Amino acid sequence: MFIEPAALSIILSKLKGGKIGNLEHVHIEGIFLLFLSALTQASLSLTKKYQIQSLYIFLEDYFLYVIVFSYALLLIAIILNIEKNYMKVLFVGVMLNAAVIAANEGKMPVSMTGISGINQESVIPERAEDIKHIGVNQETKLVYLSDIILIPRPYPLPKILSIGDLFIMAGVFLFFQKEMEPR
Repeated sequence: MFIEPAALSIILSKLKGGKIGNLEHVHIEGIFLLFLSALTQASLSLTKKYQIQSLYIFLEDYFLYVIVFSYALLLIAIILNIEKNYMKVLFVGVMLNAAVIAANEGKMPVSMTGISGINQESVIPERAEDIKHIGVNQETKLVYLSDIILIPRPYPLPKILSIGDLFIMAGVFLFFQKEMEPR
């Protein structure tokens, strides 16, 4: 989800005279919170994928607390840097995703019809059993904020996104535009 907006933004920034070296000087308050949040989220996915039973049992029992913890870390880091415009856009995206996740017992609903539209058979069962996702059904709340936006082939990296994901991608794009601009 971050690769495309980052790559596009870097290319456009370079065309406008931006410098990748400027990224060395970026100061983000509480950046360790961003990394800790990402590590927490990754551990959720990896424990299921690699079937780490002892950790998976723990995470299954305390899943909602772990998700809330990771989002709290993320939001604290964003709020510490809210004066930056791209952080405001990231904040909107994270809050939209947090709202739908909170409304659905800590899991992001995903359109299984949309996933099958990606045309990658291996993704369907994997995503259906992902610890962080649940298929959209009649009980799903805030469906319009769920992963329902299909980006199919011929796009080289087909995916299914939420409205919140689009804001997060815009925030990533704006980050590179701002921080790489000529000083």
